[in-house]
Amino acid sequence: MTADEHQMTPLPVAGGEAAPAPEVEIRRVLVVAPHPDDETLTAGALVAALASRCQVTLVTCTRGERGEMIGSDLAHLLEDPAELAGYRVGELERALTALGVVDHLFLDTLDGGPRLVDSGMRWEEGAPLIRAAPSPDAGPDAFSVAAPERAVAALAGVIDRVQPDLVLLDEPGGGYGHPDHRRTHEVTMAAAATATHRPALVAWVVRPESAVRAAQQWLRSRSDLPSAGVDGAALSLPEPEGLLPSIVVPDSQVDVEIDVTQQLPRLFDALRAHRSQVQVPQLVTHGEREPAAGWYALSNGLLQPIHSSAWLRLAPGWGDPDQLRSAVGRLLGSPQRVEGGRWFRPTMIVFSLVLGAMVAAVGTTFHRVQPPWGLLAAFAALAAGGVLARTFVDRVGQVGFGVAAVVMVFVMTYVRPGGDVLVTGEPIGLAWLIGSIPAALLLPALLPRRWFAES
Repeated sequence: MTADEHQMTPLPVAGGEAAPAPEVEIRRVLVVAPHPDDETLTAGALVAALASRCQVTLVTCTRGERGEMIGSDLAHLLEDPAELAGYRVGELERALTALGVVDHLFLDTLDGGPRLVDSGMRWEEGAPLIRAAPSPDAGPDAFSVAAPERAVAALAGVIDRVQPDLVLLDEPGGGYGHPDHRRTHEVTMAAAATATHRPALVAWVVRPESAVRAAQQWLRSRSDLPSAGVDGAALSLPEPEGLLPSIVVPDSQVDVEIDVTQQLPRLFDALRAHRSQVQVPQLVTHGEREPAAGWYALSNGLLQPIHSSAWLRLAPGWGDPDQLRSAVGRLLGSPQRVEGGRWFRPTMIVFSLVLGAMVAAVGTTFHRVQPPWGLLAAFAALAAGGVLARTFVDRVGQVGFGVAAVVMVFVMTYVRPGGDVLVTGEPIGLAWLIGSIPAALLLPALLPRRWFAES
């Protein structure tokens, strides 16, 4: 099964029917990151949220010996990979303290073998600052070059020891194409498949395109962005409608969205801990939820948004999307489901309009059947339709349904093809004509917002 075949094979049961997926409780989580700082940059706020509720184990595959450095006072570290690695390990320790992670391992220490080092990278031609490519001078001890069997066996041993219910990692493209990130994905998926303990859920950290585009637009609308980094070099913004890294996927490929707003201060402290890799981090305080909560830049000088949500895609064959949503919801609070991509909202608004017109047409036609039961059933259908439309797209859908329904009632009352009279001037007709307004518009709007879990 390929990564694009986003589905689960039903569990066989007696009689040949599919059994419902069993509930999963998340008690232990394994996070696998390629370098120091990736645990923070990819999903730091989510890691902090998980660490506050359950046991989180982080495995870091290398020490970032070939990472670019920010700050002229740290430039000398580039001349000594061992010293640079030691410095980044110290940054990682401070970041993990901020995130609340206490169980951490380096992959190459698990079997006592030789060190696995950072492979380095270069920017891909045609996608500068967006997508990385392998460095041509990576040595045989580089994580992406060394035979993967050793890393797979070591990580499988961690899985058997920790027995995680959920494993988190990069998507197949490695977030932005770095060879160590891609190898981390390959090794982690292979280790999960070969370990004696089988994790119930394996999920990839992703970001939906609509949220990323909105956050980039938010950045471009800000007048308070820094213009230069810590060394005075100019900072830049992502190109509108430009290329996106591989972590960004179509909205329809996202299985769960998790609000991590409460963990943003922890994320901010972790970003500041990685000062050799992260510059000008800033959280922006605002009253309402916006497309982004702040910004930061890496050594490439490209400003990036800080998201107040985290998003996951279930790895094919590793659980069921409903299991993931339910398990994360019980652990962290009800997660939001990303519903079908950028066309979901406008499609549901149109559907609400059509639904309102149809329900009103049926009610107008049959409201006089067996008085007063036909009238009561028609009112109930209008109210139920308004509630349903509100669950689709909140009050926008409910108002659209109500307006379409009321318009249809009045059209069918006063526009009479062939002289047919569907709404009479008798009390039952007046009750339908007047009562349709509160039934379709007012009653669904007055229901408490907390009743609508997806709002």
